[in-house]
Amino acid sequence: MYVFVMETQRSIDELLYSEEHYADPYPLWKRMRHEAPVFYDKRLNAWLLTRYGDCVEAFSNHTDFSNQLYSKTLGVVFGPTMLDKDGHEHVVQRRIVAPEFVGKRFEPYYEAIERNARNLIDQFPDYGIVDLVNAFTTRLPVNVIVDMLGMDQSDHNRFHDWYTTMMAGLSVKDLLESQFSSEKQNLGVLAHQQLAEYVEPIIEDRKSCPVNDLISKIVHAEAEGQKLTMTEIQAFISLLLVAGGETTDKGIANMWTQLLQNPDQLEAVLDDNNLFDAAFSEMMRHSPPVPGQLRYSVNEVTFSGVTIPANQAVYIQLASANNDETVFSDPRSFKIDRDDLHLSKERKMGHHGDEGRYGHLGFGLGKHFCLGYEMARVEAVMGSTLLCEKMKNPRLAPGADTAFIMKSGTRSPLEVLIEYDQA
Repeated sequence: MYVFVMETQRSIDELLYSEEHYADPYPLWKRMRHEAPVFYDKRLNAWLLTRYGDCVEAFSNHTDFSNQLYSKTLGVVFGPTMLDKDGHEHVVQRRIVAPEFVGKRFEPYYEAIERNARNLIDQFPDYGIVDLVNAFTTRLPVNVIVDMLGMDQSDHNRFHDWYTTMMAGLSVKDLLESQFSSEKQNLGVLAHQQLAEYVEPIIEDRKSCPVNDLISKIVHAEAEGQKLTMTEIQAFISLLLVAGGETTDKGIANMWTQLLQNPDQLEAVLDDNNLFDAAFSEMMRHSPPVPGQLRYSVNEVTFSGVTIPANQAVYIQLASANNDETVFSDPRSFKIDRDDLHLSKERKMGHHGDEGRYGHLGFGLGKHFCLGYEMARVEAVMGSTLLCEKMKNPRLAPGADTAFIMKSGTRSPLEVLIEYDQA
């Protein structure tokens, strides 16, 4: 149950933008779940939801909520994608691209994941210290996507530059606060334009001469007689690069940071690499790379006794929901053997509190559930397993900074310095 303690709204207002909150948002989110679970943030001009039940309801309610703010936030950089669609049009576009990212259709890409992971790991020193972020996590997902698209491996650095530049231009808070002309955002728009120009002749070629790559499959895929336009394919590639890159990039970094700070959990996965699946699920609950998602209320809606008017921005604080103590016991402890969390599987259409286990909300819920959830999990698990072949006795390097930083809508450490012995 929630215990209510009266506090002034002013104190929450102040703490929301304090250095203390940026360094560790979880204590304030806990207070908000108890004192102000539905909170109007004046500076952000948005309502914040912090309880698990409210967040599940908001994700699942496609009648009273829409994704139309996408065009004013992420869509400013990418252009039109399925994310700015809510009705039947969204369903059709998702049916065109989604099959390539799950199950048997996705399995052929496992080889690209393993090959790219090995190529990066082979560049590590035999022993010593490596920054996992710089040497591995920021590179692996982008390199894999480049290969999936059928691009040459010489394009890895070019696409990595576009990825980091577009990511830097995607601060939802800056966009909501109407800072639309920021230099970083303009550079993000330019990066998308450069990528779009680069892939346009390749897309045109694949229309008449398809090969066995993702671009060919998307170009020729259709649902209900519809295909994606050139602009939509270009926008989807940018979205795939950023969305597919950030969750895996930050997810691997977050998972290893938590494992390295919890030696008993690290020992468990080193003894049995199959447990990386559970470690990934627990990371997505405990420290999700993307702590919140934005929705727009098209109708008046009520959560926890508080009514949100129509036409309001609503920020679903999924990281807070994932740490709701009424759902998950001792939520700030990182435990890969939890008996209250669905491990090694995603719950994309609901939280499913069966058998006392609930799903994390790290990928969202409902029809806008993250398209690349399987890709992120496979890259994190396979990549981590291969890392263990290279690194014997991995541990945090002396003086390693494990602080999580909020940047461009994601929260993760800037570096993960690992010291290890020769395998």
